[in-house]
Amino acid sequence: MPRTSTTYWLFTLLFMLAALTLAWFITSTKSARATIEILQVRQASAPQATLSLAVNRPAVNIRRGPGTEYDVISVAREGDRFTATGRNATGAWIRIALTDGQVGWISAPLVQLDGEASALPVIAVVAATEPAASATVTASPAAGSAPAAGASAIRPGELSGRLLYSAANDEARRWELWEYDFATGENKRVANWRTEIAVSADGKQIAYFAWPPEAADKTGIWIMDADFSRARLVVPGGAYPSFSPGGDRMVANGGDMLYVFRTDGMGIRGLTKGEYPAWSPVDNQIVHRACVGGGCGLWIIDADSNNANARKRLTTGASDGQPAWSPDGERIAYISKEDGNFEVYVIGVDGSNKVRVTTNPSSDGLPVWSPDGQWIAFRSDRDGQWGIHVAKADGSNVRKVVDADVLPLWFFEKMAWRR
Repeated sequence: MPRTSTTYWLFTLLFMLAALTLAWFITSTKSARATIEILQVRQASAPQATLSLAVNRPAVNIRRGPGTEYDVISVAREGDRFTATGRNATGAWIRIALTDGQVGWISAPLVQLDGEASALPVIAVVAATEPAASATVTASPAAGSAPAAGASAIRPGELSGRLLYSAANDEARRWELWEYDFATGENKRVANWRTEIAVSADGKQIAYFAWPPEAADKTGIWIMDADFSRARLVVPGGAYPSFSPGGDRMVANGGDMLYVFRTDGMGIRGLTKGEYPAWSPVDNQIVHRACVGGGCGLWIIDADSNNANARKRLTTGASDGQPAWSPDGERIAYISKEDGNFEVYVIGVDGSNKVRVTTNPSSDGLPVWSPDGQWIAFRSDRDGQWGIHVAKADGSNVRKVVDADVLPLWFFEKMAWRR
């Protein structure tokens, strides 16, 4: 960015806001619980270990197996302690001993282990043969949120592709990047302090916003390869990146402005005022949220426009935001509070055929399309804790994917669904 222009100061302001948000995140998390001595045990000839484990959420489901496709058999409350006796191959789920002599499984990001998960033995588990029906025991909703919707869990292999999303880890005091594989059900942490994910159309590049300490003093927009390697800074400052169809350019926020630039960080050019930019996967159109002449909503502008006002209006809702293009460039998913709370909607690029995708008194948002354009993934707190769900683009067949906590400022996040 030219360091003598208004652009520089806008990006500096964004950096300061990110730093303030980070400071809030660190100071608002709970203190780590006291470390308990690791109990070493042996079974057969192989050395194994058990660890003490504490729940650090108001309510966490305990399942019959390591994944949301398994039935809920009990509920753990904040402060409850268990003995961890094993883990699944990815370490995303921990097996625990229950007081009645049974065993259960609990999501690793939602608990605090007094030791390294790698010390636990890997437990081979027979895959669930039936999807989990409406849970017979569910976590109680948080104050003010809706009861659990009872949607069945997604099963490995039902959908394809991989979902990249960020999750807040309160105990570790960091923001983490995770990837869920729909084919296998594997859910793994791939990096720390990387958020606002975008994937190029050819799948070879992943853009993101990096926070300290991952970025040190270089907070801003970065690009890494598809295997999460070779991370390189593109633009200091900036946020919410989105690739052009060819993957050679991006659009991003800088303060209250949208900027277009090459993926090598050169050729930066101001486009128009707005936020939440998303570049069409098939042409030069960029959809974004903006308030123009007192009218807020979603607007569309050509990426090469030299006129900041040369844009057309798509929606008229003051709360409309987080637009996401369908793979064919014909429809746009977005969120709106027009019915009283944040819900996911879909509208044609010409403003026609508006559909309400979610219907729940909780908060639903961060929509992203599946590569085949048939499904939409979104975040929701409908189960009393934040998680990721999927639904058909017409709103049918809502399924739970995985638990995933967020910061209170969840609406500045976004996810990416790649092949």
